Amino acid sequence: MRSIMKTGLSVLAMAALVPAAVTAHEVRGTHTGTVSATTYYPSSGKFHGAVDIASGGTCNYWGAETGVVGSVSWNVTIRTTGVVCYGSGSGNQNEAKHVWASGWTFRQWHFIKTSDSYDRTCDRCQVGNIGGTGNVTGPHSHLQQDKLGTNDTSWYAGYTVQGEGVSRAETIGYLD
Repeated sequence: MRSIMKTGLSVLAMAALVPAAVTAHEVRGTHTGTVSATTYYPSSGKFHGAVDIASGGTCNYWGAETGVVGSVSWNVTIRTTGVVCYGSGSGNQNEAKHVWASGWTFRQWHFIKTSDSYDRTCDRCQVGNIGGTGNVTGPHSHLQQDKLGTNDTSWYAGYTVQGEGVSRAETIGYLD
């Protein structure tokens, strides 16, 4: 009897150490394109810490959608209002961001302002057109998760790689 109780208590104690299920948010392609950079820039080898999806040179094309699946509140900041395809300088990128309760921030940069560029809660909504605002060499979407200056690369590890073609339906990672 004592052995059975001990075993039962030990199983309960181990179960208490197993973390509760975490709700992960799926991230999908923001538009059809090619993953042009992930953890490191391909040309320089310098740290990048995000996923870039290039549009193949197509600029101002309809539909830079938010990447996160599920109802999420987006704060949209517009710094450039013209049609910018090949850069407007560092710090001048348009941004849609969501701040999680954990303090991590998911950001999407470089889209062109449209009538869809406003703050709201949505599931995969359009925030603008494919663009190249900010410090870029061409139109693309930049997807990044960061906290206090540290970029998290684990959300896309094992889901997408540089050179891969993606569509809006393609899973490129999961945010915890």
